[in-house]
Amino acid sequence: MKSLFLVIAIVMALSITSQAQDEPQASKFENVSYHSIVKIDFQPGTYARIQEIMKDFMAAGEAAAVKGPEVYWLMTGDYDVMFVWTLQGGTADLEWNWSPDDIKWWSALVEQQGSEEKAKELRKEWASYIVKSNHEIARKQLE
Repeated sequence: MKSLFLVIAIVMALSITSQAQDEPQASKFENVSYHSIVKIDFQPGTYARIQEIMKDFMAAGEAAAVKGPEVYWLMTGDYDVMFVWTLQGGTADLEWNWSPDDIKWWSALVEQQGSEEKAKELRKEWASYIVKSNHEIARKQLE
């Protein structure tokens, strides 16, 4: 009988020790980067015009000294292109409706197009070619 109590006591002690080690502790991800990923499906037959508009958008980014996205033309799946922006400020970048870099880019696009009206028209034309889009946020572990 004493040995049964001893076994139960040992099992309970191990269980309590195991639970204490398994309890979560506050910790942050270290050495990571965050990315905003936008995938877009365009209307068929608009590829050439999309390329022209993208050149204008990218040129505005260069003129504003704003880092643009990486661009991946997708060969499979439901989308045509994927844009990946690195969130330089981490997840805090998601708090902006229009970030300071967005404002710089927009100002450069307005200057490039000659007026705010023409820049708005270009952005509206771009949007008119979009059939559907998807926006995701990703975390990348850095080495």
